[in-house]
Amino acid sequence: MRKVLRETLGTWPTGVPPLPADTSAEQFKAVASVILAQFVDTLEQHAAAELLLGFPAAPFILPLVAEDQEQFLSYAEQCPDHAVRLPRSGQAATAEWTLSPREDEGAYRLAFKLPEHVEAWISGIEEKERQRTLDIKQRFLSSITTYRMIGSGVRAYQLSYEPSELRPSPSGGQ
Repeated sequence: MRKVLRETLGTWPTGVPPLPADTSAEQFKAVASVILAQFVDTLEQHAAAELLLGFPAAPFILPLVAEDQEQFLSYAEQCPDHAVRLPRSGQAATAEWTLSPREDEGAYRLAFKLPEHVEAWISGIEEKERQRTLDIKQRFLSSITTYRMIGSGVRAYQLSYEPSELRPSPSGGQ
């Protein structure tokens, strides 16, 4: 299956002789070939998609979801180091964080979730939730770096949550 999949995707290394693809399990081969064809089709449909990962000053990595990835990349290319807003909505397992540029909130929006144990700690004591949210922002999320492979090079984008954002807002939002 590996050989068939890699040959179909065009990822079989040049100069490496192919492995034998024969199997005596004809029923398995028939079912597997259909599944592999669907898998290859799905991979090819999403070949241009990029996974955005954020690296905060924390012992975890943030998978970032962009509403429009091209908007984020365009903005980040023009402003590779910029200040962001960092609101949190929901509580515990339903909590979601968003990132958007401080100076142009509509330019892009990235969303992420913190690890469950961190969210459980934040929401664990209702009267401490606001302070714990601010602590997490200050200690772990004040600087998030994303990296992007461009050809053989790497571009880094620095998303900075500014200390001025740590003060409670008049509207009472987090």
